[in-house]
Amino acid sequence: MGVVSLHPTETLFFPSAGICEMGYTKEEYKELEKLIYEMMDPMLTQDEKEDKYSYDIEDFLLRVVFHNLYNFGSMTTYCMQYINCTNGCLECPMKNYQKYADRVRASCKKLFTHCEWNGVEIDCCKYFKPVRTTLGTCYIVNSLQVIDKDSKDWLDMTVGMRQGNGNLNLTVTKSSSLYILNEEDIPHILLTTLNFPQIPEGYDGELLLSVQDVTNDPYLRNIDPAQRKCVFPDEPSKSAYRKYSYSTCVTECLKKAQIKICNCTHYNLIVDDNDKSPECDFYGLGCLDKNELLFPQTIIMQPWRADGLDCTCMPSCNEKQINVIGRSSKIRDSTSDRSVSIRLQTLSTQKYFRQAVREKIDVVVSVGGILGLFMGASILSFFELLYFFTLRTLKQRNAQ
Repeated sequence: MGVVSLHPTETLFFPSAGICEMGYTKEEYKELEKLIYEMMDPMLTQDEKEDKYSYDIEDFLLRVVFHNLYNFGSMTTYCMQYINCTNGCLECPMKNYQKYADRVRASCKKLFTHCEWNGVEIDCCKYFKPVRTTLGTCYIVNSLQVIDKDSKDWLDMTVGMRQGNGNLNLTVTKSSSLYILNEEDIPHILLTTLNFPQIPEGYDGELLLSVQDVTNDPYLRNIDPAQRKCVFPDEPSKSAYRKYSYSTCVTECLKKAQIKICNCTHYNLIVDDNDKSPECDFYGLGCLDKNELLFPQTIIMQPWRADGLDCTCMPSCNEKQINVIGRSSKIRDSTSDRSVSIRLQTLSTQKYFRQAVREKIDVVVSVGGILGLFMGASILSFFELLYFFTLRTLKQRNAQ
């Protein structure tokens, strides 16, 4: 891979951004309270329901819905005493946890309050699309996993000398985590380099980025991925996601590890309704918890470890190099919303260029050149041999 200079008028693309809601202990989850009340006998009075309300089940469901509230070894302990209880207690929900997440997590309209690109307000939910990830449903702008570049829902985030550096401002109502992404990537619990939590109320942050673009030689597609050591997003893969990326590959790898050990996978890893992977019930979550597969440490990505994941995931060939140049934050007492401003510090003057050093045809040419140099052979020699052993022999027979 080499480096080439950019033409002054050449344009680049601002990186994608994802917002994932996170659990917050100071937050009131009224929908979760409603869900727990709905699990009770409808014949009970409100006072009886309040007496029967279980904060243990509430804590359990919060940890099922929000990965950041989970503590190793604690997934099933909250609910063990409420399984098949005979004293009239509220029983712990044993399966179908996606429906609880759908009710408890904020919808796009409830999560976003304001979005702005280069000083112009935009419709947040028109451009930020829901994507299933290991963190739950996240909302991502300009994600190839849900839309194509020619879609009307693809936000033009071109930057350059004429267009400016680019500035994306986001304001959300809930505690969230911001991910800066390549357009084919998704947020992941194991990939935290460009992850920026926004936990406290009134959070106001700013991120300054630099982006180094990548251009690929068209002939690279003729080279085996194992040789070029990268995969193009549109190349076929066994992933349930639309496009290949390093993050989707790691997601599928974690899913396979969960299914291999526990015969099921966390509901967050089931991409859509077409994904028929077995979903973990209460006991399945306990198995994942016991084997440290619910929220594994990043060291599990080290393949040389005895308990590491054997993923063999290659990067995307289109993967840009995104770096954080600066970061600042403050707390505003005047609002409970969280906001963040993302902008490029400077426009890049260079980009990476991945070039095919040698193709298959080059091997043929090289072999031909060597034969010509040392043996006087060429393509013409091949036809001469063909003539000598076929046409010449036939002519001699006819003459006789």
